[in-house]
Amino acid sequence: MATLVCRVQLLDDTDPFNSTNFPEPTRPPLYTFREDIPLATQLAGVHRLLRAPQKLDDCTLQLSHNGTYLDLESTLAEQRDELEGFQEDAGRGKKHSIILRTQLSVRVHACIVLFMLNFFLLSFFFFPEKLYNSNGRDLRRALFSLKQIFQVSK
Repeated sequence: MATLVCRVQLLDDTDPFNSTNFPEPTRPPLYTFREDIPLATQLAGVHRLLRAPQKLDDCTLQLSHNGTYLDLESTLAEQRDELEGFQEDAGRGKKHSIILRTQLSVRVHACIVLFMLNFFLLSFFFFPEKLYNSNGRDLRRALFSLKQIFQVSK
């Protein structure tokens, strides 16, 4: 049973527009990954250790030394190429870590939803007569669109 003991950190990127995110904690704890078990199975342990604010289903793992995302359905043994250089630089004082963060697709979705919401709200803020002057089918359509945007953003 081969293992990889390394530092793990959290990048709280739940707000896709916050540009001041840095991996935390600054003194990361060690976590022991089994190389023969898919990472998806081990993700809950890392999530719990770091007390991550993200939903477990929205998380992924990224290597700090080259920015590569790890495939959660695969084992570390199957991803040897991605791990190249991860531990080799440790002898030179560089301590790399595996970063728990939000999946890219979830961050992109959040950006799209926020953009749509802002666009919709701004259009009614700058053009309130559109809402006031709407009636019947047009008003129902506008209100339905607003309802959909709020439901998607939950």
